[in-house]
Amino acid sequence: MKQKNIKLGLVTLFSAVALGTVAIQSNTSVDAAALGTPLQATMYDPTPAPEKFLNIWNTNGYALQPDSVTNVKVGTSDVVLHTDAGRSVGSVVTGLFDAPHYRWLVSHDGKNWSSLPEWKYGHRKNLPVDTGEEGTTWYQLDTQYYNYLTGWALKTHIYSNVAQVNILPNDVQPDSIKVSTDTDYIYNTQDKLMNVSYAHAVVNPANSTGKLSWSLDDNSSKYATIDSTTGKITAKDVSEEPSLDHRIKVVATYTGSDTDKTGAAPKVVTGSTYVAVGGGLNTVSSSVGQTATFNLQGNQNDYYGYWDDNDIWVEWYTKKVGDKDSQSQSLGSTKVPSYTTPILKDENANSLYRAKIIMRKDGKELTMKTGWAGLSLY
Repeated sequence: MKQKNIKLGLVTLFSAVALGTVAIQSNTSVDAAALGTPLQATMYDPTPAPEKFLNIWNTNGYALQPDSVTNVKVGTSDVVLHTDAGRSVGSVVTGLFDAPHYRWLVSHDGKNWSSLPEWKYGHRKNLPVDTGEEGTTWYQLDTQYYNYLTGWALKTHIYSNVAQVNILPNDVQPDSIKVSTDTDYIYNTQDKLMNVSYAHAVVNPANSTGKLSWSLDDNSSKYATIDSTTGKITAKDVSEEPSLDHRIKVVATYTGSDTDKTGAAPKVVTGSTYVAVGGGLNTVSSSVGQTATFNLQGNQNDYYGYWDDNDIWVEWYTKKVGDKDSQSQSLGSTKVPSYTTPILKDENANSLYRAKIIMRKDGKELTMKTGWAGLSLY
């Protein structure tokens, strides 16, 4: 929602001089509010978190929000607000030629908002922040998707959460850190639509000053990569028949800022969590005379909630170990993210199973395939 009594526009040279704001070349200039000043008004309501099915986006939103609160010691270098907006599969299909454009908004008093001009790095995806002055500043990103053929009239706006940056006079050392991820399962298939997640960290105390970095343990690097700055986890494409799940360890390391006057070394705290990387179906064990059920892995919270007329279904296929994909046989389709076999026979030994997920939106279809999962008969 737009805040009343505020007019957005580029800050002119006259107003910049009148406000006493000084532009610096290395990052965004700051005219901060006093520490402890509350946020009293926002320019836009943040776009809700994206709805996902199997990590496939059903609505627009941010995969990576700028940190809600960033605490740094005055004079700290290389402080950046990182973001990553994304669109639903429907928006991507209907706007193939749309490109992202970035507009940062800023408030120096917690009440009034204005646009950061390009020369203050206001048109970047990730915003460098100046830490030269003690105080608090608020930022919000408007990610806009459009192309120059359709023009601004058909823009898609995706508004981030408000990010508060506190520049503190002294460092505050961390005591502990907790780690989480957006999903605990990502796919390692060739479709590349379900193969990413982000890791997040909460540091205690909340006003700790320092730097966060991300890594995977040595064994995990066989199956995924992680961006050391943003925590973006990307599964590596692994061709396995049957497909296997691999448990990777995600590690967060928070290094406190340089201590004041005491000469003590900065404190370092670490935390970790685990994510499974696989083909989307697990090997199922059963016996002759029984059935076997294969379940799609990953987030299924929004399976029924978003698609028009439940316009999503799953086709199922089987083949023998060693057969080519072209030799697979159709088992029909389901409207649920699972498949149960008929009563199993000896001839089902050495069988593999795969799911093909089909989604239709605005007359267009998008399909994804899982890896081949095994059937173990005992």
